Amino acid sequence: MSRRQFLSPLRHRDFRLFWIGLLLSSVGSQFTQVAMAWQIYELTNSPLQIGLIGLARAVPQMIIMLFGGLLADAMNRRKLLMVTQASLFFVSGSLALVTLGGHVTPMKLYGVTVLLALFSSLESPSRQSMVTNLVPAQDLSRALAISSTQRQIATIAGPSLAGVVLAFAGPTVCYAVDAISWLVMLAALALIRTQLPQRGGWRTITLTSLTEGFRFAWGHAVIFPLLMMDFGVNIFGTVRSLLPIYARDILAVGPQGLGVLYGASAAGALIGAFAFSLSGPVRQAGRWILFGVTIYGLCLLLFAKSHFFWFSVLLLVGSGIGDTISAILRATINQLSSPDELRGRMASIHSLFTNSGPQLGQFQIGALASAIGAEFAAMTGALIILTIVGVLVAGFPHVRDYRLRQAGP
Repeated sequence: MSRRQFLSPLRHRDFRLFWIGLLLSSVGSQFTQVAMAWQIYELTNSPLQIGLIGLARAVPQMIIMLFGGLLADAMNRRKLLMVTQASLFFVSGSLALVTLGGHVTPMKLYGVTVLLALFSSLESPSRQSMVTNLVPAQDLSRALAISSTQRQIATIAGPSLAGVVLAFAGPTVCYAVDAISWLVMLAALALIRTQLPQRGGWRTITLTSLTEGFRFAWGHAVIFPLLMMDFGVNIFGTVRSLLPIYARDILAVGPQGLGVLYGASAAGALIGAFAFSLSGPVRQAGRWILFGVTIYGLCLLLFAKSHFFWFSVLLLVGSGIGDTISAILRATINQLSSPDELRGRMASIHSLFTNSGPQLGQFQIGALASAIGAEFAAMTGALIILTIVGVLVAGFPHVRDYRLRQAGP
């Protein structure tokens, strides 16, 4: 694949603006996540309390995400995103002011987490489905891959920079950076010229509209089992909430090392997404998805017992590569299989599994780490992931042998 083919979605002005805005706002979001996790652990010294941040994100996501999908299919997606970005700016800015005044407590951090999750859940389906409105169909698979690189660049740069800022300037500055990043995204959305459909408005937001999306997902022979696999993998394989414990107590690398650990899996994901973008059409999507999840599980299994910082970093890089190979192909199957009038709802259903899973996983692994220790909790999750892959390989041949006939233009 030529360099022009790889960069082809970025040739479109509005997609380029959208991509840059998402990149910068995603970097800002990482500043808040790192600062919150570190603050909670410093205030409580409890792995369970770190896990509760994940639970505080997951509950509103599970409740609101489906409504966000209905809104994405009923409203102008750009206008809806602009409202949510302004709301997220207000929440992040308030958190910065509370921290600056020295009034931060665990309960206030949990409350802000709920609000951030609430507005993020409303905007996530529109953000995901809007890509199809900004690029032609022949560029969609590469646009999804480039969107994945944006997320992973942010997850690499954000935690690494946040670790340094947290160490030298404190959490207030981290939260202020996040607030500013929402304004950048708002400006990018304001500059987009593409006329997006106004759609049916509030009258189309009904229970029947919601069940249409579920019926489509439930009836698809590949989408539904892959959603269930992804949910299980995220529930048992999310070690992100354990990273402050590894950074402070196991690897002894402090907040700077915590930023590197947060960014390591994202670095692997960036490598995986970039390689995927250059590789050309992937036909045997089912086998590559299962292969990617296997790599993810094996790397986490070794990471669980590693006491060497740079070896742990390399294992997290490997887990990111494996996870991204699987995630891009799952997203491509979901987008290409869904009609445009259902894409918002399908994005919300997909996010319900893929986003709520990691948040619930943070709570699950935090609670398990409190009972049996961080290392054994991480190892248990990795073994469950490998078991899930084995079940799909042996019991779901139509998933294993699925071929993506529309992988390329």
